[in-house]
Amino acid sequence: MAKNDTNKMKHVVLAVGLLLLGTFQECEAYRILFIGPVGTRSHKNYYSSIIDALAESDHHVTFITPFPSPTTSANVEEIAVPEGDFAKFDLNLFDEKYGMRPATSEMYFSLCDDTVKSPRVQALVDQRFDLALVSSVCSECYLWLVYRMKIPLVSVSPLDLLTVTAHAVGNPIFSSFQLHPFLEYEHPLTFLQRLCSALTDVGGLLYIHHIYSGVEQRCRESGLCPEDMPSFLDMYRNASMAFVNNVKELQSPVRPDVPAVVSIGGIHCRPSKQLPLDLQEWVEGSGEEGFIYFSLGSIVKPSSLPEKNRRMFVKVFSSLKQRVLWKWDQESMPDLPPNVLLKKWVPQQDILGHPKLRLFITHSGLYSTQESLYHGKPVLSLPVYADQLANARSVERQGWGKVIIWEEMTEDDLFDKITSIINSKEMLERVRSKSLLMKDRPMSPKSLLVYWTEYVIRHEGAAHLRCPLADMPWYTAYNVDVWLTIFAASTFALWLILRLLIAIISCLRGRTKRKMD
Repeated sequence: MAKNDTNKMKHVVLAVGLLLLGTFQECEAYRILFIGPVGTRSHKNYYSSIIDALAESDHHVTFITPFPSPTTSANVEEIAVPEGDFAKFDLNLFDEKYGMRPATSEMYFSLCDDTVKSPRVQALVDQRFDLALVSSVCSECYLWLVYRMKIPLVSVSPLDLLTVTAHAVGNPIFSSFQLHPFLEYEHPLTFLQRLCSALTDVGGLLYIHHIYSGVEQRCRESGLCPEDMPSFLDMYRNASMAFVNNVKELQSPVRPDVPAVVSIGGIHCRPSKQLPLDLQEWVEGSGEEGFIYFSLGSIVKPSSLPEKNRRMFVKVFSSLKQRVLWKWDQESMPDLPPNVLLKKWVPQQDILGHPKLRLFITHSGLYSTQESLYHGKPVLSLPVYADQLANARSVERQGWGKVIIWEEMTEDDLFDKITSIINSKEMLERVRSKSLLMKDRPMSPKSLLVYWTEYVIRHEGAAHLRCPLADMPWYTAYNVDVWLTIFAASTFALWLILRLLIAIISCLRGRTKRKMD
């Protein structure tokens, strides 16, 4: 072999060696604490997708959850806190009227206190972790734990970016077009809608401050929180990043986000798999007409459905050409039509991805909405609670679904909307087009999550990405004091000019009068 060839080979080997060394350094395994002690089973599904992505990248994750899994991977340890299950309140959500009563909210936040007292949670103080992922839903009482561990904090929202989280990471909030998840307005907003949006944001912040203060006080009184601990809000404002459940490419209208806000919406969505044998046979038996899937999610109890509405569904379903798969929490229904199948549990994404599915009748929870969009299936929305009405209206505006309000439901309206959606080629094309947009992203949500998680750890909190807005009072952040000063100076200058004009006019009048005299 010639000398030049030998040198080239050495350079190639050296380059490959350095590349492998860099790869090994980048792939260092970290210990991550995921705090998600309060929520619903749908929240658990979302969190599990995050945890699986990290575990597949060889990181060890300790997960605090109210819903322990029967089996976990070698890289995942679950700490069960069953006290954090929202369902323990056994509320009839059909009485909530799309909102959240203050009493209910405080009950939810109290769950945080119930879970943090677990001996296994308390024992975590003495363990070493590199990062804490903290759910933005009712996990504020765990901030003392992160504070004592002295590790970076990343907020994980099962919803879109919440106002309190935006303030924590210094993301600008524009109430003029960025809407609270509970509002269903359409851009551009009228003056009154912008006023309502601004007041909702301010009111929500004040309410969260009130909740945080109450939980913080209970924490200090119980002796869990050390005396030198900063306030919960101050600790939350130290969040390095916020992982939020939205799809940036589908935002309408698009909003400006700082680098600390990372969109991982749809991380729980996946291609469909083969259905269980009994379901597969039933679905295949639907023929060319296909079938409809009806589910109200994981937190709404189907049997709490008002009886008059249940009868409407039974009558309308019996008149359809399609079969109907109905997620129901009881074994049977006395007047069940022969074309309807009841199931307590179904593999939802495998159902949504099946080519014979013609329509998804849904409560329009965020996860179900994203899964339906991912699989390109139109929806009929029957919103029950919280942000579901806003989700449903958004889908309707985008043209791939329709909405029925429970109090306004009639048999004719239900039948007409079901059949019109099934027969609408335009609606099907619209949802398939948006499905392609959802999947056409520069990085998959899982890759994005893993990269930025490791980035925050590698750079010890990534303080260099912190936006100054996080540490500025609102009146300086939005130059309120500057504009008030300009307004005051302009007003004073205008007053001086007017006074000068009045003086000149008076002087001229005086001279004219003297000449006339």
